[in-house]
Amino acid sequence: MKRVKQILVLILMVALLCGNTITVLADDDSPNNNSTQNSPSDQYASKEWKDQIRGELNRFYTDLKARYKLTEDKRKRMDKVYNNAMSYMENAPLTMDELRDYKNDAQKHLEEILKENTSETEKFLMLSNEVPITSAQYGELTFVVLSLINLGKSDITDVVITPTVSNDRTKWPFDINQAYDAQMLPIIQASKDITDAYNKRMDIGWYFAVRQDVLTGCYPLNFHAKYYQNGALAETDITTYINIKGADPEKTLIKDEEEPEKKTTNPRIIVTGYRTDPEVVYAGSTFKLTVSVKNTSRETAVENVLFNLEATVEGKDADATYSAFLPTSGSSSVYTERISPGQTYDMSIEMEAKSDLSQKPYVLTVNMKYDTEDQINMSDVAHVSVPIKQEAKIDTGAAEIMPESISVGEQSNVMFSVFNTGKTTLYNVKVTYESATVESGITYLGNISPGATQNVDSMLTGIAPDTGEGIVKAVITYEDEAGNETRFEKDLNLLVYEMVIDEGMMEDMPMEPIEDENTKKKIPLAGILGIAAAAIVVIVVVITIISKKRKAKKHKEDMDLLDEDDV
Repeated sequence: MKRVKQILVLILMVALLCGNTITVLADDDSPNNNSTQNSPSDQYASKEWKDQIRGELNRFYTDLKARYKLTEDKRKRMDKVYNNAMSYMENAPLTMDELRDYKNDAQKHLEEILKENTSETEKFLMLSNEVPITSAQYGELTFVVLSLINLGKSDITDVVITPTVSNDRTKWPFDINQAYDAQMLPIIQASKDITDAYNKRMDIGWYFAVRQDVLTGCYPLNFHAKYYQNGALAETDITTYINIKGADPEKTLIKDEEEPEKKTTNPRIIVTGYRTDPEVVYAGSTFKLTVSVKNTSRETAVENVLFNLEATVEGKDADATYSAFLPTSGSSSVYTERISPGQTYDMSIEMEAKSDLSQKPYVLTVNMKYDTEDQINMSDVAHVSVPIKQEAKIDTGAAEIMPESISVGEQSNVMFSVFNTGKTTLYNVKVTYESATVESGITYLGNISPGATQNVDSMLTGIAPDTGEGIVKAVITYEDEAGNETRFEKDLNLLVYEMVIDEGMMEDMPMEPIEDENTKKKIPLAGILGIAAAAIVVIVVVITIISKKRKAKKHKEDMDLLDEDDV
C-alpha cells in the first residue's frame, strides 16, 4: 500500500511539471507580447492573429469604398470576395504565412474588380450644397441649377453635362421637348481647399416644363458628365433633387402601403436661403444676418440644435489673418431646442464686416450639430455667400482759376485734381459746370482706380454777368459696377462781369484845343475802342501763358506727391 502511494505522488508531480511547460509555451505564443511579424511563420495562427489580419482586410476594403464611386454590380462582386475571405480566414486552419498570403490575394482581387472602368477622379467633380433644392408644381416652367465644384488638384476641362431623361413619370417629372439637351462648361478650376472650391464653383442650368400628370414627391434628377482631367477622359453621374407638387396631392411618388418595411433614415438640415438687413452690406458696417434652415425629414424631429457660423479667413500672413465677419456679441453660435419634421427655422445674428474687405462675395460656413431620438452628435455643413460692397470715396484738390474774374465773352482756365480715396474703382468720371454765368463742355476723366488721381483742365466762357455771388458749381459724376451714378459738387469762385464804356465820361474829359485842323485831329471813338480791344487781347495771351506754366508746375507737384505716397 505504501508503494502505491509513492507511485501516485510521482504521477502527480509529473503532471504538474507538464502543465507548467504547456503554460509557458502558450504565454510565448500570445499576440500581446509580439507582433505578427515576430510570430513563427510555420505555426498555425491563433484566433487573436486571425482577428488582427481580418481587421487589416476590413480597413483596406472600407477605404476603397470611401474613395471610389462603385456601381451596384461591382459592389456586390466585391462584397462577395470580401465576405468569403473573412469567413475563410476565420475558420480555416492556416499558418501565419498562409494567412498573410491569403489576405494579400484577397486585396489584389478587390483591386482588380475596382479597376474595371473606374476613374479615381470621379470624387473630384461634385455638387456644391449652396444651391437649395428647387420646388415646382405641375404645368409650370422651372429652372434647375447644378452648382459644380472641383475638389481635385488639377483643372477639369471641356465638361459636357447631359440630363438623363425618361418617359417614365416616376423617374423624370418633365416634358421631353428635345432629344438632346447637353450643356458645356469650358473649365472648372482646381482648388486648394473646400473654401477655395466654393469660390471657384461653376453654375449651369436648364429650363424644364413640369408634366401635367406628375406625381407629388421629391424626384432625383440624374445628369451624366464627361470631362478631361490631366489629359484623360473621365465620366461620372451627378444627382440633384427637386420637390414636385402634382395636381392630385393623393397621388404621391412613394406610397406608404407599397413599402415592404419601414426604413429609418437620418434627418438632414439644409439651408434654404438667407437675407441681410440692410439688404446691401458695406465694408465696415454692421448688419443683421438671418439664415433659414429646414429639417427635411418628414418623420424625425431634431433636438439640441447648435449652429456655429464661420466666416472666410482673410490675410496672407499667418500672423495677420482675421475673419471677414465678426459677431457684435462676441459669439457666433445660435441654439434652438427643437426643429420639427419639415419645419423651417430662422436664426439671426448681428455681425460686423471688416472695413478693409474687398468688394466681392464672402463665404460664410454654417456648421450644424443636433440630436435625434436614436442618435446624438449628428452634423451637417452648409455655405452662404454674402456680397460685400465698398463705399466709393472721392476728394478734390484746391482749384486753380486763371483769371478769377472775367468779363462776358472772356475765358477762364479752371484746374484741379480728383482723388479716388476709396477701395473701389470709379467708372465714367466726368466734370460739368452749373452756372447761369458761364458755359463749358464736359470734361471726361474715364475710370479712376483706387488710390489714383486724375487732373481736370477746363476752359469756362463768361456768358452773363452774375449777381455778385461769384460762385460756379463744378459737378463730378461717377458710376459704380452696377451703373448707379453718384454726384459730387465743388464750389468755385469765379466772377463774371459786363464791361461798360461810359461815353459821357469820354465827353467830359478835357480835350486840348485844335491848333491846326490839318496837323492835329481828334482821335475818334472807334479808335479808342480798338486800342482797348487790343489791350484785352494782350492780357488774355499773358494770362494763358501764365496758366500753362502754372498747370505744368501743378502737374509736377502732383506727380511728386504720388511718388512720395508710393514710397
